[in-house]
Amino acid sequence: MDVKSSARAALSHQALSGTSRQHLAELVAELAPEWEAQRESALRERRGGDRRREAGAGSKHRLMFVDRVLVTLAHLRRDLPYLALAVLLGVDRSTVSVAIR
Repeated sequence: MDVKSSARAALSHQALSGTSRQHLAELVAELAPEWEAQRESALRERRGGDRRREAGAGSKHRLMFVDRVLVTLAHLRRDLPYLALAVLLGVDRSTVSVAIR
């Protein structure tokens, strides 16, 4: 198991997330399409039009959507500091800060 998979398993535990894994899966399934649509809309507005490259080109997210939900829940419910979450996921503190914002 890699670092992010281990961190995802730990963060999805009810003790940290405050909710069951099944409920988390339902929450992510419900929120992901809306988040992706808002993200694409913001990018389109920033670009001033449609994509110039194919979908998938460019930089990749360091945290997947499910990781963003998990770090947000852990921070809001257990007041875990950004740095602790960053160390757990193997990313920079600013990556966690952007994900929670």
